[in-house]
Amino acid sequence: MAGNQGGAVRTPRDADGATGPVDYHAVFSVLTAPKAVLSPDLTVLDANESLLRTIDLPASAVVGRRYLDVFPAHGPDGSSVERVVRSLERVARTGRLEMIGPHRYDLRRSDGGWTERWWITTNLPVLDAGGRVSAVVHRAEDVTSVVLARGLAAPETSRGEVTACPDEMSLVDRALLLGSSVDRYAEVITRERRAALALQDSVLTPPPDIPGLTIDVRYRPAVPEVHLGGDWYDAFAHPDGDTTVVVGDVTGHDVAAAAHMGHLRGVLRSVAFATDAGPAAALDAAEATAEGLGLQALATVAVARIGAPGPGGRRGLCWASAGHVPPVVRRADGTAHLLEARPAPMLGIGLGGGRAEHEASLGPGDALVLYTDGLVERRDRSLRDVLDELPARVEALGDVPPHELLDALLADLVPHGAQDDVAMVLVHVDAVADGRPDPDEGPPADL
Repeated sequence: MAGNQGGAVRTPRDADGATGPVDYHAVFSVLTAPKAVLSPDLTVLDANESLLRTIDLPASAVVGRRYLDVFPAHGPDGSSVERVVRSLERVARTGRLEMIGPHRYDLRRSDGGWTERWWITTNLPVLDAGGRVSAVVHRAEDVTSVVLARGLAAPETSRGEVTACPDEMSLVDRALLLGSSVDRYAEVITRERRAALALQDSVLTPPPDIPGLTIDVRYRPAVPEVHLGGDWYDAFAHPDGDTTVVVGDVTGHDVAAAAHMGHLRGVLRSVAFATDAGPAAALDAAEATAEGLGLQALATVAVARIGAPGPGGRRGLCWASAGHVPPVVRRADGTAHLLEARPAPMLGIGLGGGRAEHEASLGPGDALVLYTDGLVERRDRSLRDVLDELPARVEALGDVPPHELLDALLADLVPHGAQDDVAMVLVHVDAVADGRPDPDEGPPADL
């Protein structure tokens, strides 16, 4: 594509030990359906040969121009261009795939007239290492022959039953002829997706604003087009001024895992807040409650409770784990270390409670990061090896401000996307009011 023109990615060695480059721009160029790559502001970055042939323009007349300059609204259904542009803008803003059912956009003939054309378009986000949309792939499928042959363009036309589907028909033809057109299919998918995203948005809520603390969160799905799974984060304040943060990982990354995640997150949050239980007691009580209610969920969870500020702005830290990867602390001086302890059983395996609590402290400028294992799991390396390297990777990001640290970690550790979902929460202790620590306070407490 445009950002990688002339570039090639080397493939793994084959059985004979040979390697060969894959020129992804060449692959993109020969794909049969018309495709364009757009920047988030809808400037055309690249167009494949099929698109250039379809609109009968050279690349020099397309690349570098805005979408509406290349595809201006015209003809009897010029509003369809507005639909496409609104979709592209939403995808660039939200990072969520969209499909637009059959819509009309006519093509100019060599004699100056117009040829009626009907299209199905798909807009797909391309995410950078930080999870932001860096480009949008715009794909068009010409379904004119089916729409016109079967009268599907007219709203009053009955779609009726179809008794034959010739072998030469495409899958799109068959879907349209059988009365299950792609636009209606897209509407169903869109409704289901909106429901799933509404569930996710109701669970993965923004962190609270707590004086003296900066709390930041991230969620990165393993499957971007699904954008839903079993990982979660949470943060809430207690009446006594303490703050609890949580990350958890229910097995699976589909809608069922998301439903289990929502139940378990609600149980743990309710128990921890209503009973004012510490992290270990909250985990034990949540497990017992979930079992009693018949919630069949296996999960690893880490819970940390940060106390109210004491002398010099230092805060107590109490944390517990249910089979979860260890939190990491970045100190104000840039050093980092894991908060490790003896493993405790994950929730839902029936080994009972009795999990231990561990204590540390956080001073002004310190940051605590909880994360799920998608950040550190690798197919080609042991989890232990990656965890051992994590503090050094955090230290290497010492100049990164707190509000950018999670994005920097994602970009560093999973630059090409995670193999599993990733949820993260960061708690940074802000500087004390006068900017100076208490002179009577000793060095940062550790484990």
